[in-house]
Amino acid sequence: MSKPSLIFCPGAWYPTSAFNPLIERLPGYTSHTVAFPSIHEATTVRDLQPDIEAVRSLVQRESDQGREVVIISHSWSGLPVSSALDGLSRAQREKAGQKGGVVKLIFLSAFIPDVGQSLLQAFGGTAPDWYIRDEPNGTVSAHDPYTLFFHDAPDGKAWAQTLRPHAWATKVSPATSASYLQNPCAYLYCEGDRAIPLFVQELMVDKARSQGATIETEKVKTGHTPWLAKPDEVAAFIRKHI
Repeated sequence: MSKPSLIFCPGAWYPTSAFNPLIERLPGYTSHTVAFPSIHEATTVRDLQPDIEAVRSLVQRESDQGREVVIISHSWSGLPVSSALDGLSRAQREKAGQKGGVVKLIFLSAFIPDVGQSLLQAFGGTAPDWYIRDEPNGTVSAHDPYTLFFHDAPDGKAWAQTLRPHAWATKVSPATSASYLQNPCAYLYCEGDRAIPLFVQELMVDKARSQGATIETEKVKTGHTPWLAKPDEVAAFIRKHI
């Protein structure tokens, strides 16, 4: 049986290159990383829809070639991923007489939003104090990203320099669906996460489970970017769930 295609979805601010060290540890798989418009064209984005379409078009392309798809979602990207996959699970496509489709969602300290919930609402309705808004350009950046995201990663300060401003609109735009209810999931809790504390990760998983989601969980002793801090452990976690 052929291996599934892996689609990596970076968190807010992260460039597509952030996943390269992890992809290198998963040889033999066809891997793609979503280039989110809200990160790469931040000043032009006014809602979450372009990011939703970026995920959906890539998944659709792989599925239409008859491939099974596993999505690896980090941090903020849980919002567009949750909204992008209606009708694209393998089970849904089989019912429609189609091959391929999504077989697993893997979350790395990622948001799992309710339908109608924005990221800001997930934070309790108030932006974190480390958000730096650029209102004229419609973007937001993170104050001291090294400390927040990369403090335990080799070359963390260099990685912090690769981050880009992110479209503010994606922080206040709601999720429109809940793909985690349509697909089996795995969630990697990051115990030392300074951006999304462990208790918040656990609350989101517990709430999703209460709505019927099937989510397997494991923990890793890292900060917000686990695959840079402990790449072999994260690669093993992904291989276990694909």
